Amino acid sequence: MNVTMNSGNTRFSSMRAVRFASAKEEGGVKSNTSNRDQVTISQEGRDNLEVMVDKTVDKLSAMTKEEFMDMLRQWQEENQPELEVDPYYDVDPDGSIANKIYFESYLGQLMEQEENIKCYYADAYQEAVSAPIDSLAFITRKYLNDQSKYFAHSMPAQERKWAFHQLSAMLTGAHVGLNDPYALAAYGGTKTVDELDKIAKQVVKGKLDALIKEKKEKG
Repeated sequence: MNVTMNSGNTRFSSMRAVRFASAKEEGGVKSNTSNRDQVTISQEGRDNLEVMVDKTVDKLSAMTKEEFMDMLRQWQEENQPELEVDPYYDVDPDGSIANKIYFESYLGQLMEQEENIKCYYADAYQEAVSAPIDSLAFITRKYLNDQSKYFAHSMPAQERKWAFHQLSAMLTGAHVGLNDPYALAAYGGTKTVDELDKIAKQVVKGKLDALIKEKKEKG
């Protein structure tokens, strides 16, 4: 087995070859090596193994391939990152419960926001469908045309834009925008994707914790 090493330091490189003795070579009898005995070690592996190689480089020539592989396996075991233990495995081994609860919570939040927005614009919607002219024409004149007799002069420009956008969606059956700061102000304001995600994960944790508690109580 060949491992290439740098003669100027103890890092693995292509400068010098060190051949491990085979299992049959210990009595001074030489044996041939093959390409299958080559070991390629990455740069990260070289850096991590440097300390170990410092202590063993003088012994490598006398090592058998089996001894080296045992040493390498031992190093891999000692440096194996700890696997995260899933505390909910006993009650949700395949994660299906967590996934179901997460998406139900996330979707439920979006639906709640949509409902709150529609409630906010309910009166304006009724005004539009009851107008003496076409509903879409009415909201166009009220919220966009400052020359119209229907124009909402007292409403700030940005709020008028939101009103037109949301009412257009409601009148045409489209989805309203869920980041409306005016409609959601009374409900704590708009929520970011991260906030929706955090809330959904909290719901999941609460449900799984309850399942664990229930299982422990049942023994």
